[in-house]
Amino acid sequence: MEMNNGKIDFSFGWLALKLLGKSLYSNAWSAISELVANGFDANARNVYVYINNAQKDDSTIEIIDDGKGMDEDGIKTYVRVGFNKREVKSDISDDYLLMGRKGIGKLAALYLSEEYIILSKTDHSSSKWEMTYRENTTNEDEHPYLNRIYRDISPASIETWNTCDTGTLIQMNHVNLSGLGDVAIEALSKKLSNYFALDSMETRNIYLCVVSNSSSKPKFRRIEKEIAFRNMAFIEYCLPSNAALYDIVTNCSNNIIEFPYPKLNGKQTYKHEVEVEDLNNIDGIGVTGEIECVNIDGNLVKKEYKLYGWIGLHSTIDERLAEKNDSSFTRNKYYNPNQLRLYVRNKLAMENFLTVLNNTQAFVNYIEGEIHFDILDEDDLPDIATSNRQGLDEHDSRVLLLVGIIKNAINHLINKRNALNDRIKECQESLLVKQADNAKKQFAKEVEHEVDSFDSLSDVQKSTLTSVVTNKIKGNVTPKNDYILFISHSRKDKIITDFIYHLLKKKGAKDHEFFYTSRDDNVDQFQNIDSLATQIKNNIVKDNVLLLYLTSKSYKESEFCMFEGGAGWATKSVGDYIALSLTYQELPQFITNGKLEFTFERNKEILLDRQTYMFLIRMFNKIIEHLNSGRRANNESEITPFTENILPTDIELSHSGNNLVDYMDQDLVEHWNFYISNNIDEYMSARYPVTSKLT
Repeated sequence: MEMNNGKIDFSFGWLALKLLGKSLYSNAWSAISELVANGFDANARNVYVYINNAQKDDSTIEIIDDGKGMDEDGIKTYVRVGFNKREVKSDISDDYLLMGRKGIGKLAALYLSEEYIILSKTDHSSSKWEMTYRENTTNEDEHPYLNRIYRDISPASIETWNTCDTGTLIQMNHVNLSGLGDVAIEALSKKLSNYFALDSMETRNIYLCVVSNSSSKPKFRRIEKEIAFRNMAFIEYCLPSNAALYDIVTNCSNNIIEFPYPKLNGKQTYKHEVEVEDLNNIDGIGVTGEIECVNIDGNLVKKEYKLYGWIGLHSTIDERLAEKNDSSFTRNKYYNPNQLRLYVRNKLAMENFLTVLNNTQAFVNYIEGEIHFDILDEDDLPDIATSNRQGLDEHDSRVLLLVGIIKNAINHLINKRNALNDRIKECQESLLVKQADNAKKQFAKEVEHEVDSFDSLSDVQKSTLTSVVTNKIKGNVTPKNDYILFISHSRKDKIITDFIYHLLKKKGAKDHEFFYTSRDDNVDQFQNIDSLATQIKNNIVKDNVLLLYLTSKSYKESEFCMFEGGAGWATKSVGDYIALSLTYQELPQFITNGKLEFTFERNKEILLDRQTYMFLIRMFNKIIEHLNSGRRANNESEITPFTENILPTDIELSHSGNNLVDYMDQDLVEHWNFYISNNIDEYMSARYPVTSKLT
């Protein structure tokens, strides 16, 4: 290279360009987000991201924006790496802060692909350009360049591109997205939405289209930022009063979070009203103020700063439990919502500012928030971004200031969470005391009922025996207080057990009050004899169990069912179970007890007639009374029993002009029709298959 006027210019070659592009981003999603930001900086209102990953190692990505576009002079500016576009007057609205500053975000395209095409159109011109990386060029004086092309280019998302009067399209070919499955692709929506602050996207939109089948037609969907505010127990905020986000955050004070008591098996919960607090009202936080900084000219200047945004503390980070509170909660290996996102000029400056705080307190991993601190990137102050543009110089006075503010805010949140923990523990201990007392009272009541059945004893003897047995459990012995219904049945008779289960659920019974292996919403299916044996043992040892047998030919033929039934029968007195059967011939001999026995089928029909209805009412009320015994022991609200109304006689019915079902409980009738009547033909066909006869 020649020397001019005693100086030698640096030469910027192909390899340096590629190395710079590769060093700026840690993954494809960050690079895509950068290209989206460039679109907004070009005054776009809409940016479209198209990904065709039908062949993952040879994918195509297109980024389209409807911004002002680039003419030839704009392209000349585009290729200037390190160009500060904030110094150039722009026609972008005054209320929009340009995100880019260094002029290197364009290299995100090179990170993704060594071959990409740029289409751009302004209100007076259009042009097409191509970048083809040339690392092995032999011309040492050749600098990286864009090549203008004139051939026809047909983007995959041509229809969307045609709707933009002005704007830019970048098509990146041969992109390697190997190893990224459906979950990772879904995480892109979260990543893109998080790249821009929730309160900065009110008038701007990002659309995403992912094509995994090359024959599919592109279909864009708008990316919505979803934050699980309904899973948060505490929120701190400092937001403009006119922002839509202000209303979202402050309205969270209406939310109620339920915390299960650890020692009560999730059967009771502590109800917590979400606390929402303005950071301006918390002593020692200091969200606004003045700081002395050294500007880019080396002079000491005073600058005003303001922190705004929100910080929340999730009630749980267990995905299953959190989703019950807020279905938008997502947490997997590609996306973690528990991060404190830092925005500067509405663009993500740091994905998780918590890593800077070095805070190891319990519950710090429950934090999520979005904070803005624009003083970190004011035009006349030094750039403090790290070389990879995904971090900050942690020794800069502005960063240290922010660390101090956020530490105080998070300590305040965690202190409130620890105080809540103490309240939950206190309430739990109080409930445990009440539960033990109620359980003993319930036990005494049941002993009295059992003793009363012995006719040979006098009243005095009965009273004495009851008192002796009850006093035996005083002290350290706690009686069983988990009362459940154990439905023993064959899966082939599922329509009847479904009817029983769902009608009881309608009345208010809870999942933990059943052992019912074939229900559709049961995640703990028992597919082998060992797991079933364990469950039966647990029920016998730990629980007060009422057994409900539904027997049939299928039941008697199943070793699985007979094991289940025999094990339960061997440990229960005759008053502790209900026996149902399709016919008396299908009722195992060992189960018969003369108490609440019933057969559903008569003349190969199963109907909701007078006899069936009256038995069902008595049966359901016996079950409800059993479950209520547990609820009384656990100090819980009781289930309302069925009304045992007397049905009209046939003569009275004929005079009324009504049907018998009109006098029955309508919930019972509805569930019978849905689960049994609607499926009875198929069920009976399976019980009595038609066999062909040879003639």
